[in-house]
Amino acid sequence: MDFSYESHAQDNPLQSKKEKLIQIHEEAAAFYHQVLMNTVTGQAALDYMIQRGFTPETLKEYQIGFSPSNRTALFQMLKAKAFDEGLLQESGIFTDRQGQNELFDRFSARIIFPLRNAKGKTVAFSGRILHASPADDTGYHEAKYLNSPETLLFNKRDFLFNFDKARSEIRRHSEVILFEGYMDVISAWQAGVKNGVASMGTSLTEEQNRILTKTADKIVIAYDGDRPGVEATKRAIEILERNKHFDISIFPLEAGMDPDEYIQQKGPEAFAKALNNNRETVIQFYSRYLKMNLNLDSEKNRITYIETMLKALAPLDSLVERELYMKDIADEFSIPIDILQKQLKGYQQEVLQQKPEREPVRRAAPHDAAQHAMYPSANRRKVTQAEQSEKQLLYRLFHFEEVWSYLNEIDADFNFIHDDYQTIYILYEEFFRQNGLVGNIDQFLDRINNPALQNVITEIEWFQLDSEVTYQEIQDLVHIIRDKSSLQDQLTKKQAEMKEARKRNDNERLKTIMLEIVSLSKELKATKK
Repeated sequence: MDFSYESHAQDNPLQSKKEKLIQIHEEAAAFYHQVLMNTVTGQAALDYMIQRGFTPETLKEYQIGFSPSNRTALFQMLKAKAFDEGLLQESGIFTDRQGQNELFDRFSARIIFPLRNAKGKTVAFSGRILHASPADDTGYHEAKYLNSPETLLFNKRDFLFNFDKARSEIRRHSEVILFEGYMDVISAWQAGVKNGVASMGTSLTEEQNRILTKTADKIVIAYDGDRPGVEATKRAIEILERNKHFDISIFPLEAGMDPDEYIQQKGPEAFAKALNNNRETVIQFYSRYLKMNLNLDSEKNRITYIETMLKALAPLDSLVERELYMKDIADEFSIPIDILQKQLKGYQQEVLQQKPEREPVRRAAPHDAAQHAMYPSANRRKVTQAEQSEKQLLYRLFHFEEVWSYLNEIDADFNFIHDDYQTIYILYEEFFRQNGLVGNIDQFLDRINNPALQNVITEIEWFQLDSEVTYQEIQDLVHIIRDKSSLQDQLTKKQAEMKEARKRNDNERLKTIMLEIVSLSKELKATKK
């Protein structure tokens, strides 16, 4: 059976234009890489990258290149391949003609880093200056880094460097390492840390947050250790905490150091070890942040610090975590802990009063569902990676007929973990078999009488996913849902049973459950390898 998606793509002028622009970028990336690796022109840049510790294998993996000082060389090569000059102008690779008959390479005399979209296609470039030139008479310095402008293919707000390479590793570990720049990501990759992405030197955006939410439950922020990096870390935490999805931790670096420099100075093994073992909680980061900005020799500043920290502790669910941090504050400032507890209770009441009342369940209108997906409420329950994967798999089943074949091949007896998603799966399978085509979600919704299920289906429909699906994606989703998450659910249930056994002082039962937890933990750890 022919798929309407493919025929539409061929007939769609906008899609055709995008594909030609991607071809231009792929040709340009190959040209730059050839110049770096195999020409005298690129030798100085190649020597510099090798000196920085990057291996030839890494340079090839990321197709790193060099743009020659001859600013028309790339234009002449692409023109010889019969690319439309208007499209070359729109690509963002070239600057204006400046009265000439040729386009000039925007990235001339720079080391080139291709920027790839989620499908691994080059859509933009970033150029790093090789040799910094002295300031001219006006005091002007060339920028160290130069990125492509926003184009039909490239928007910095929803772009994450290395997401195409890191995605499967992120899903496997349910954890993403968020770096500030692509040099950090590439260095980390070479050091064995394969689940890193970069927000390209800008503050994390809501769009980038939504992309990461679909693939991981845990996030480690590994921004630079200088003041701008610390401020960017704070802004990233504020964005990530809005939807209560992530377990957030921070990899603290010394002032003035970035991850790439850490690897160069201390080695890849030391970096990987520190990244795993030396992590701050959000509360520990806020404590460090406040101390950077407040002179605690002042009594007024000490009061500000203590009150700010208590307000940060108020929303925490973990009683143990709250008590631990309060004890630290009490010890550091010689304040009785019962005074801090009394103050904390006041802030907790404020938090409770700010929570909106739960609205009755109703069928969501499209606008409501979009708002719900983009700006989840503060009291929305945390969605696990497993549940997110179930939603993503249902979306793919709703819209891609080949996914049914993929799923049958991967696991003919597959079942969803959560009852709602399994129910939707069974009902849509029957609907799909009757109609012979995927899609038609409006008609499917009309057959659903349960408002809660209607809401779930509507929310899934507002997912923003790639317009192409792969066998590997479905295999990854099934792995998360079937293997890893079922063990995690069993582990969570056993931990709850352990709490109950402790309350009843049932030591025999407690011992049995603890052994079961150890066994499940080992199995879960094995699935992450």
